[in-house]
Amino acid sequence: MADKVSKYNYPSSYTGGVQPMNIRGIFEDERIRLSEEFTDEERAWRKQWLKDQVLSPNEPRPESEEWIREIRNPIRRFVSKPFQLLESSLAPVTGKTFAFGFRYVFPKTLAALGAIYLTWYHLKYHQNDWTRAYGAKVTVPKPRAFPGDSNFPVKSEKTEPNDFCDRGFKARKVFLD
Repeated sequence: MADKVSKYNYPSSYTGGVQPMNIRGIFEDERIRLSEEFTDEERAWRKQWLKDQVLSPNEPRPESEEWIREIRNPIRRFVSKPFQLLESSLAPVTGKTFAFGFRYVFPKTLAALGAIYLTWYHLKYHQNDWTRAYGAKVTVPKPRAFPGDSNFPVKSEKTEPNDFCDRGFKARKVFLD
């Protein structure tokens, strides 16, 4: 009994702890199939198994509209509709493979570009300064200068103690009184 418990005590795997089933059977090895142990009944089984592995001419079947409606939520169908129309209009001109690839890559490229622009906008127009307690603090480092350069050593722009952590307070236009 203890053997059975430890026998199936495997770490996490792609099968979720369940042992994968070998659909080829014990006669996967050519040596065993050619041995005397391979009976006529097993030969018939193997012949049928090989025959079952051949796909029919109408495979793989395209997804039907009913199936798509059943498995995809309405928001996903609404968002993907323009790209489906784009793919169907591109397919006669460029071919199905290119149209499908374009439909796959184009929305993701648009989403990545939108994320980049949104981040840039947020960093540019919502910086952390003395008027708000949130936002990104964007700093510009001093330029590099090596010994022998004309600008070596680079002088710091911060000369007074109140220059540090100023957050734009000295450059304010309001509350000057």
